[in-house]
Amino acid sequence: MKYIVSLLLCFSVVASSAQPSNKQLNDNIAKLDSQTKALNESIERNMHYSDSVNTARSNEQMNRNMNSFLAERREQERKQMRQAYWRIGFGVLMMIVLVVGLVRKRKGKVQDDR
Repeated sequence: MKYIVSLLLCFSVVASSAQPSNKQLNDNIAKLDSQTKALNESIERNMHYSDSVNTARSNEQMNRNMNSFLAERREQERKQMRQAYWRIGFGVLMMIVLVVGLVRKRKGKVQDDR
């Protein structure tokens, strides 16, 4: 019987000390709140960093796209200018041929009239 009473006494002491007090609960809640706050701040910092990295990447990609677009546009303008010069040159050549033909025709009429 002594053993049973001493055993029950040991279990009751262990069980009573195993339950946390209000102060321990409040301390645990405060620790949990501070850890949650620190975790949220860390997540927000990481999100801000990844957003800035993504923004930088998209800006870099937009710059590359804009540069390639401008280079392509310059190339098209250069080709258009070359075509315009060819057309102008061809027009001038045709005008010279017309003037030469008219002069020859007029010379032929002048010689026939004599």
